Amino acid sequence: MQLFVEFTGWQNYAATQFAEAEVEEERAEAKVRYLEATGMVKAFGGKVKVTEVRAEIATDPKVVEARGDVLSAYAKRKLTKVIYDNCERSVFVVSRELSRRIGAAGSERRSNRWTP
Repeated sequence: MQLFVEFTGWQNYAATQFAEAEVEEERAEAKVRYLEATGMVKAFGGKVKVTEVRAEIATDPKVVEARGDVLSAYAKRKLTKVIYDNCERSVFVVSRELSRRIGAAGSERRSNRWTP
């Protein structure tokens, strides 16, 4: 039972880390959208073509760095999800083993109780 409690605790921890990774990824994506939007407003003045403006924004060092942050946040979220899933599977394995052992122990006691 102690092992089950420990695995459940790790699963809870992994779930918290996964949620934090999702929030961080969303923040990074929001920063990219903000930088692109502000760049669009600033750069659109004399340009006629939207594609020219987007190309300038895409090469802006701040936008490039922000996109790198998005990629890092995405990778962290994916890896944290794997850890969470592994913890979840481990909890189920321990739970099944506990059920099996408890069920087997109960049947042995019943059979011993009713035999002469």
